[in-house]
Amino acid sequence: MHQSEQIKVGEQIFKYIDNSTTALAEQIYKQPVKEYTSQRVSQNERSTLFQKTPLCIGLSDLLPKNNTYFTHDLSEQPLLLTRDENGKFHAFLNVCRHRGARVAESCGKRQYFNCPYHSWKYDLKGSLINRPEEISFQLSPKSEHQLVELEATELDGLLWVMPRPGVSLTLTDHLSTIGDDLKHFELGSFYHYESRSLTKRMNWKLVMDTFMESYHFCVLHKESICNIFYHNLGTFDPAGDHFRLVFARHSIEELRNLPKAEWNILPHIVSIYILFPNVVLVWQLDHIELWQIFPGQDPVNESIMQVSLYTPDECCDEKSKQHWDKNLELVLHVTENEDFPVGEGTQRGFYTGAQNNITFGLNEPALAKFHSTITDKINEDRE
Repeated sequence: MHQSEQIKVGEQIFKYIDNSTTALAEQIYKQPVKEYTSQRVSQNERSTLFQKTPLCIGLSDLLPKNNTYFTHDLSEQPLLLTRDENGKFHAFLNVCRHRGARVAESCGKRQYFNCPYHSWKYDLKGSLINRPEEISFQLSPKSEHQLVELEATELDGLLWVMPRPGVSLTLTDHLSTIGDDLKHFELGSFYHYESRSLTKRMNWKLVMDTFMESYHFCVLHKESICNIFYHNLGTFDPAGDHFRLVFARHSIEELRNLPKAEWNILPHIVSIYILFPNVVLVWQLDHIELWQIFPGQDPVNESIMQVSLYTPDECCDEKSKQHWDKNLELVLHVTENEDFPVGEGTQRGFYTGAQNNITFGLNEPALAKFHSTITDKINEDRE
């Protein structure tokens, strides 16, 4: 976040503190319960949001060196992501063009992939470079059996993939002004520390909703983060389909009597970026948390997610490891023991008929923005 933007956000936060208010929507938003329970809605979301929209799949350090790769299986598309010998980022469908087997698992460093079924060999640019019994396939050129490549871009330390083959990726237009804000964090300099995967019995949108307001801080989190952050107070800044939320720590009062030119608000806030449709990027003191959230095998009632911790320095000595382990465990404690049990109960409650709509108040503008954008995108795709 640029210094001028920090001053703007800091001024807004102090205004909210002094007036006991927060960022407000123009009107109350009614969200139909069926958006969380309908198979038809779920199918529309998967075909539009998770097939035709650029997806952020991590920070650059997931591919830390040339000739490295990792596999990504959170979405419906099995992805193979590589950094070739020249440092270029590629994305492919993790599907052998012979009989359809997966050509890679996990992550690591290598110069080529051998399909485990019949040993067809591919390089990190997706080219088929060898196949046993070549004489049996000579009428079908190797060039016709390359791995299916997807549009992929590495920009300012973030890795983006268009998951459907043949769909172009216009990332600059997609990011709008949120990219300018993220650029100042120098995300390409962060190191991947650890990732954890979770599966919960709740619609993927309920997981996203968790991050979009501080109205629940001193109710649901009264024993964990309530004494750290202001309750029901935060900024909201939309940028195209995306938006930024900033929630203030009580420690921000330390800046009140300093000249604004000396303000560094970053140690005194948590800055949350919703990268539409399904990524939550959290700036937290000195590190990055990245949440990727997808529909699960039961796409209406189940979500799968991965949270990754990125650190400013490469770990690690024992003291640093204890520090980052503690940070990750706090994140998991708050979400797994406080947020997600409520979300799973909410998902069950949606089937009781108790309500046709849920209500987002004026103090929950991000929720209205997120859900109205989903509706707009699906309607546009169906026209």
